Amino acid sequence: MKLNLVMPIVGEVLKSPVVIGTTIVILLYLNFVFFVARYKKQPPKPRKPKAVAPVAAKPAESASDESGAEDAEI
Repeated sequence: MKLNLVMPIVGEVLKSPVVIGTTIVILLYLNFVFFVARYKKQPPKPRKPKAVAPVAAKPAESASDESGAEDAEI
């Protein structure tokens, strides 16, 4: 066959929607495969410990209250 007879046939095959769609699907699939092959999960960032609010000290009770409370328990 002569080249001038083959070129129109090749042009029609390459313009076919089936060939174009298949080419796009194959390229997307290969892109996904290479992405998965190169994917490295990043280590999680260390979390800063939450600052614990200092607990407010309760006011000291008077000495008479403490002694009275101890007497009541006995």
